[in-house]
Amino acid sequence: MRLGNKHMTALSSNQYAQVFPLNAAMNLTANLHPANTAKDVFENLSKPMKERFFDYQTWRNRIFERHSNLAHMLSTGYFLAEKFGNLADANARLKHADEALKLGNVKFGHINLSVSDDEICDIAEQKARYCELKIAKNGHNLHVFAQLKELANSFTIDALVLVSPYCSNLSATSLVGALNRFADPIWWRRKLRKIQAVTIEQLARDLRLVHKKASAYVSQPTIQNRRDRKRKSEQIMSDLFVVPNESNPFEEFESLQSIVERSHTSGKQQAAELMVRIRGFEELADMHGHRGEFYTISAPSRFHSVHHTGIPNKKYNGSTPQEAQEYFNDIWKRARALFAKQDLRPYGFRVVEPHHDGCPHWHMLLFMEKGEAIQVRKILRKLATQDSPDEFKTTSTRFKAIAINKKKGSAAGYIAKYITKAVTGDCIDKVTCSQAGEMKVLPADAAERASTWASTFNIRRFQQIGGPSVSLWRELRRLGQGEQGKCEVANAMKTTLDTVSKYALEKVRQAADSSDWKAFCIAMGGVQVKRKDQTLRLHYQIPDIVDQITGEISRSETKSPYFATKYGDQPANRILGVAWDAVVVITRRGSSQIMTETDIKAQRKIMIGVSEQIQGWHDDGRLFEPTKEEMQFLEACVLEDYQNMCLFMDYEALAGNIMSDEIASLDLCH
Repeated sequence: MRLGNKHMTALSSNQYAQVFPLNAAMNLTANLHPANTAKDVFENLSKPMKERFFDYQTWRNRIFERHSNLAHMLSTGYFLAEKFGNLADANARLKHADEALKLGNVKFGHINLSVSDDEICDIAEQKARYCELKIAKNGHNLHVFAQLKELANSFTIDALVLVSPYCSNLSATSLVGALNRFADPIWWRRKLRKIQAVTIEQLARDLRLVHKKASAYVSQPTIQNRRDRKRKSEQIMSDLFVVPNESNPFEEFESLQSIVERSHTSGKQQAAELMVRIRGFEELADMHGHRGEFYTISAPSRFHSVHHTGIPNKKYNGSTPQEAQEYFNDIWKRARALFAKQDLRPYGFRVVEPHHDGCPHWHMLLFMEKGEAIQVRKILRKLATQDSPDEFKTTSTRFKAIAINKKKGSAAGYIAKYITKAVTGDCIDKVTCSQAGEMKVLPADAAERASTWASTFNIRRFQQIGGPSVSLWRELRRLGQGEQGKCEVANAMKTTLDTVSKYALEKVRQAADSSDWKAFCIAMGGVQVKRKDQTLRLHYQIPDIVDQITGEISRSETKSPYFATKYGDQPANRILGVAWDAVVVITRRGSSQIMTETDIKAQRKIMIGVSEQIQGWHDDGRLFEPTKEEMQFLEACVLEDYQNMCLFMDYEALAGNIMSDEIASLDLCH
C-alpha cells in the first residue's frame, strides 16, 4: 500500500483492520463456503429451493457494510464460529448480531447501534425534537405521556414512573418533569449510549471475542470508545472552572478536571480510602479478638462464554455479566437471612472482579467472632454449590475459603492486590486470573479494562459489609482540617473550643479528620451497630429553608434554585450536613457555577470598568470617605458576636436614628 509519494509502508493485519475494517472483514470471510462433501451435498438438496442457492457471501458482506464500524469484530466472531463449529452456526450468530444491533420497531423506526458516538448524538437530537413538538402541540397531559412512553419503550428504554395519585400537585410536577425529560437530547443521549455499550459488549462475549488471548475483560471496541470519550471529557473539563458565587473574579479558580481528580471516585483517592477502611476493620478485629476469613465465590459454567484456553464454552447460554451479578446478589441475600437467624454478624468488604471472559466473581474479606467462622463457611459453601452441582468435582471450584494467617501477612494484604488491580494497577508486576492464570496485559491496562467493564454493565465493584455509613465519614471530612473543623463543630453546638472535645460529635469528626476508621467506628457506636442506633446521621436539605442556611436569598419555594430540577419536578433530597441529636453541622455551604475562561475574563473586564467608574467618581469629588462622626455613628449600630468572631448590624438602632424622609432623599445612583 502506498502512503504519500515517497514512502511505502506495510500495515500489520491489526492496523489494516483498524484503517479499513470493512475490507478486512470481507477478506477474512471470503474463503468461507459450504463444504462440498457428499453428506453436505445431500443435506443441501433436502433444503428448500430458496436456501439451496442462497448467496451467503453477499448476505454477510451486506451485514458488514451495514455495521461497518463493527465489521472487524463481526467478521472475527463469524470466522471463529465457523472454525470451532460450522458455517450454519456462524451464519446463525451473525444473523443474531445483525438483529441485536437493530433497535426499535416499524411504528417508530429503527436505530442502528453500530453507528459512531456523533451519530448517536444526532439521533438523540432528532428524538428529543420529535417529543418537544409533540408536547408543544398537545400540552403536558397523560395522553402525550402515554404516547412518548410507547416511543421510549420501542427502543428498550425503561419508562419513567409517575408519582400517584395524579390529583396531587406533586404528581402534576412529576408529569411535567417526565415530559421535559423526553424533550431533552441529553436524556436520550445517555439512554442510547448505555444501550449501545451493553449491546455491543454482550455481542462480543457471544462471539467469543472477550478472553485473555483476544481482549481481556472487555472487547476492543468498548475500551476504545471509553478512551475516546474520556479524552474528550478531560479536554472539556480542563477548560471549565468552578467559580463560587460572590467570589472575586480576579482570584485563581480550579478547573473542573482537577476537582474530579481529587474526588473520592478518582483512582488513587478511591484506592487509598478503601485501604484505610479495610485497615480500620482489621484493627477493630484485632482489638476484639475476631477472626479474619477470605472467600472467593465463582459462577456456574453457563455464565462463562469461553474456557480458560479461549475455546468456546458449549454450556454458555448467553447470560450477561449483569445476570451473573444478580446470581451472586441472590446468594448473598439468602446468606444474610441465614446469618440473622443464627445471630452471625460478619463485617468487612466485598470486591467484584471480572474473569478474563468478563464473567464476574466475588472476593470477600470478612471478620467475625472465632466461633462463628465454621458456620459462616458452611452457609456460604452450601449456597455457592447448590446450582449445577454436577459441574465440579470439588467445592473449591465454586467456593474457596482461606483463614487469615497473621504470620503470612495482614488481612488487608489479602484483598489489597484485588483493589489495586481493579483501580490503578500500581505495584503489580503481572496480572493473573483465578480461572485463566497469567494474562498478557499491563497492570494499568487491566485496571482500565476492569473499570470499563464495571461501568458498562453497571456493576458495583466495592461494597462495605457492616460498619457505619461511609457517607457520614466523607461529609465530616468536608469540614476544615484540625482546629478549623473543630471550630465549625463548636459553633454549631454553641459551645467553646475547650469543652467541645468531650462531646461525641467532635470525637466522630476528629476520627474522620485523622483518617482513623477504627476510631470512627467506635465513636459511631461500634462496627456492628444498626444504622438507626449510630451516633450521627446524615441531614438532608429542605428546599424552602436551605437558602437561608447557605446564604441564598429566596422568599418562596418556587424561587429557590434547589426546589426544582431543570426538568421542573421536585429533586431528590440533597445532603446538607450531619446531625447529632438536635445539633446540625452544615458541611455544604454556598453554591458554585461552572464557567469558561472567556466568561471569567468577561467578568474581570466588567469589574475593571466598575472600578474605573468608581475611581472617576472619587476624582470628580462625588464620592467621599465617611467623616469621623459618621464612622462613630456606624460603629454604634454594630454588635459584636464574640463566640462566632464576627460583626453584624443592629438594624433596630439603625432604624431609630434614620428617618424615612432622610432615606428618600438619598441619591443611590451617585
